[in-house]
Amino acid sequence: MISATTKIAKIPSNRSIYSEGEHNPTIESLLNGATNGMKLNDSLNDSTPKNHLDMLFSLAKTDHQESIELLQNLSCSSGEIALYSQDLLCKLIARENETSYEAACSVRSGCQVLVTKYSSGIITDEVLNTHPKLLLFAASKIKGDEGKVDTTPSLLVKSKIEAFNRKKIKPQWWLDIKLENGQFSTPKPDDIKDKDYLVEKLDLLEDGACQFRAALVIKYAKQDWLTADKASILHKIEDCTDPNQKPISDLVKQSICDALNDIINIVGLNVPAQFKDAFEEEHFAENIYTETIQSKHFNLYSRAGIEAAINKDSSTEQEKYFLDLLTDIIGQKLVKALSIPLSSKENKAYAVPTGNHYNLIVPVDYFSKTQTM
Repeated sequence: MISATTKIAKIPSNRSIYSEGEHNPTIESLLNGATNGMKLNDSLNDSTPKNHLDMLFSLAKTDHQESIELLQNLSCSSGEIALYSQDLLCKLIARENETSYEAACSVRSGCQVLVTKYSSGIITDEVLNTHPKLLLFAASKIKGDEGKVDTTPSLLVKSKIEAFNRKKIKPQWWLDIKLENGQFSTPKPDDIKDKDYLVEKLDLLEDGACQFRAALVIKYAKQDWLTADKASILHKIEDCTDPNQKPISDLVKQSICDALNDIINIVGLNVPAQFKDAFEEEHFAENIYTETIQSKHFNLYSRAGIEAAINKDSSTEQEKYFLDLLTDIIGQKLVKALSIPLSSKENKAYAVPTGNHYNLIVPVDYFSKTQTM
C-alpha cells in the first residue's frame, strides 16, 4: 500500500490529488487538523502537516488546480495550518520558488471567487474579516501582468477591500503595502509574514502638544498620555529627576538652536533684518521655549507662535517663508531628539505626521490595563 505521504509527494502535475480513491486520507487529515487546531509539526500520516503543505506547494506552483484550491480552502480555517497555507499562497502570488505566472493567476482568480461568492456559503464575511490576506491575494498585481488584458479586480472585490480599509483595526502589512485603485502592489511574503499583527490608529488631540504626546505614549506605553492635559505634559517635559538623562526641555531648546543653524549654514538663508535682533540674543532659544511651550500654548510649530515669542510680525513673503521653514525644521529635529519612530520599520508603535499634526499607530495589545502615568 502506498503511504499517505507518498500520495502527495509523488503525484505528478497531470494527476488528481484524490486519485487514490474517492478520498485521500492525508487530505482529509489536513482538513480535520486545520479545523481542530493541529500544530504544523504534529504527527500526521507518517509526516507532519508542514511537510504535507510543502508538498502541495510544490504541485501548486506548476498550476496544479486541485492543490491551489486545497491551499485556499485550508487558508479559510484557523490556527497554524491556515496561517502557513496563507504564507504559501503569498509565495505563489509573488512567484517565489519558480512559481509559474499561470499558477499565480490561478491563486488570484480563485481568491476572487472566494471573496465574491461568500453569499453562496463558500466564505462568510466573518472569515474574510479575520483573514484579510484573501483580499490581498484576490487583488494583487503579479509579475507578468504587464501587457496583459485588464487585470484589475472587479468592482465587487474592490468594494470588499474598501469596506475592510475603513476598519479601525487592521494588520500592519495592510498599512505598509501600496493600495491604489483597489489593487495591491505585488506582496513580499517575508514582509507580509513579519507585519501580520493587528494595529489601530489613535487620534491625538489637536492642541499643539501632539508631538510630545506621541513621544510619551511610545516611550512609556502608557495610555494616559493620549489625553493628558498640557500641564501634565509640561511637567514631564521639564522633569529633571533622572541624572542620566537630559530633560525634554533641553532637547527642545537645542532643536531650536540647531534648526536656526541649519537654515543659515545648510539652506543658506540669512535671518531677515526685522528678526535679527531677536535671533541674535544669547538666549533666543530659551525665550522661544518659554513663550511657546512653558506658557502651555504649545504653538512652537506655527509661524504665529514664533512671531508671538519674538514679538515680531512677518510682513513679507520672505519673512513668512523663513519662519515657516524654521518651525518645520524644529519639528524634524524634535522627531530625532525625542526618538519618535515614523514607520513600522522602526518600531511597532509609531507616529504618523500629517502637516503639523501627529497621530499614532499602535498594536492592539500595546497598553497594559494597569499602566498609569
